[in-house]
Amino acid sequence: MRETIARFERRTGTRYEPPPRLRLLGEPLGRGASCPTLFRFPGPEGVLAHLQERLGRPGPPERGHVWLTSRPTGACPRPVGLFGTLVLLRPLGLQPCRTHCFTHTRDAWVALNRAPEDGSVAWMAPSLVRSGLDLDRVRTAEDARRRFGPRAEDERRVVEDRLHAYLEEMQELRRAGAPGPLRHWCSVPAAERRAVLDRHGVAPRWTRR
Repeated sequence: MRETIARFERRTGTRYEPPPRLRLLGEPLGRGASCPTLFRFPGPEGVLAHLQERLGRPGPPERGHVWLTSRPTGACPRPVGLFGTLVLLRPLGLQPCRTHCFTHTRDAWVALNRAPEDGSVAWMAPSLVRSGLDLDRVRTAEDARRRFGPRAEDERRVVEDRLHAYLEEMQELRRAGAPGPLRHWCSVPAAERRAVLDRHGVAPRWTRR
């Protein structure tokens, strides 16, 4: 949901006042500005945790800040295209700032890693991330689910199964002593993944033969 700072402060009684550690990484919004809907891909584990209603914060608990984006695909188009992404419908409570830390995108934001407002985080299915869907007036996760439609709920079950297989495959690789990939495992070419699985004697759960 696109929300002005003034409306956010009236609605919540909370000031938009990013702390110094965020201001070192980004630029706060001006007082008359509005914040768009923001997105966060928390990794496959985080997406599954959200779908199972056990993700408290958008980032790992040991981190004080998280990176967000105003584009659904963000910096991780391949994994987002497989697993979907999280939609932060009312992000101003996280004190987001625009950032230019990533030179490859003008859509990056940095924010506090704390629990968003209740009912303000939705999952966007892979089939929707490039749809250009307008979420400027969507306020709650329930509203978002209605906006996404029944197809997204059907897709959710498919993606949950996909995530379980993906994470089981990675877990078996770790047990076999394989070094972790330098990027998302799903971004590694299929032939290279199969070679790694064969080398470590791991049966594929997610990678196709």
